[in-house]
Amino acid sequence: MKNTKGMQTSAQADSVAVGIMAYNEERNIGPLLDSLLAQTALARVRRIVVVASGCTDRTCEIVTAYCGRDDRITLVVEPARTGKVSAINHFLYTAQEEILVVSGADLILEPQTLACLLEPFEDPDVGMTGAHPVPVNSPDTFFGYAAHVMWTLHHDVALRDPKMGELIAFRNVFRRLDPGALIDELSIHQLLRSTGYRIVYAPQARLYNRGPETLRDFISQRTHCIVGNLQIMHDHHVPVPTMRFGPVVRAAVPFAARHWRRLPWTIAVACLEGYCRVRSRVLYRSRQRRQALRTWEQVTTTKAVMPKA
Repeated sequence: MKNTKGMQTSAQADSVAVGIMAYNEERNIGPLLDSLLAQTALARVRRIVVVASGCTDRTCEIVTAYCGRDDRITLVVEPARTGKVSAINHFLYTAQEEILVVSGADLILEPQTLACLLEPFEDPDVGMTGAHPVPVNSPDTFFGYAAHVMWTLHHDVALRDPKMGELIAFRNVFRRLDPGALIDELSIHQLLRSTGYRIVYAPQARLYNRGPETLRDFISQRTHCIVGNLQIMHDHHVPVPTMRFGPVVRAAVPFAARHWRRLPWTIAVACLEGYCRVRSRVLYRSRQRRQALRTWEQVTTTKAVMPKA
């Protein structure tokens, strides 16, 4: 362990490092870095580390250009793609800052997002915070509507029982994640919770992402997330709020009532989610197929958060 609760850390007080895990993210890595450099809390950020894993597009070229513009930005190139958890471990190995932020490369932050994400750490009992994802998809298409359903329910559940996703911050108190973990947010959540820290959802820390826009991508993304949830539930014997029937229903019923004109679509999304949960349980029972999800197929329709001008 790098540090334990209640002990002083050698890292600079309140210092922050941001780690971005990227695989073929040429369509959004530039806008993401722009949004990070526009943060109101940028003065607290000592480093922005992009770990590019097995990229075959212009991701590394774009990040290299940003490195020349701001010396806080560094690029770490992994020749082969071995999964997001492996990339995060590369980031953790060299991290000396007190607070670490982990982000995917397919999102964009509001200017105050980082400040809102870091604010709860003023309480020394807080060990981890999670941001509030908002999809940019049009709700006038079925899969755009599905993205809004999923993230709205995620938000409503997290308000009652924090559930992390997309962008997280946590105290630098452990050396690495279990290389066999499938979902980094849940693994970090469990590590901090077991150490005695509180986990806090920061609803004002808003970010924008794009939900999957095809049936194949929706099933692929949900399957990966659900299998990761099942792994944490099985390995650590802890409930995952979004996998529990009660919290999901308590969030879903008011949502359906507010959007009663779209009730057929709401029912269709629920059926699709049910199919993904059944499929995920079948995959989870197969160790070989489960391990393949460490480097799951990229969900291509989520990779350009903002439309081209």
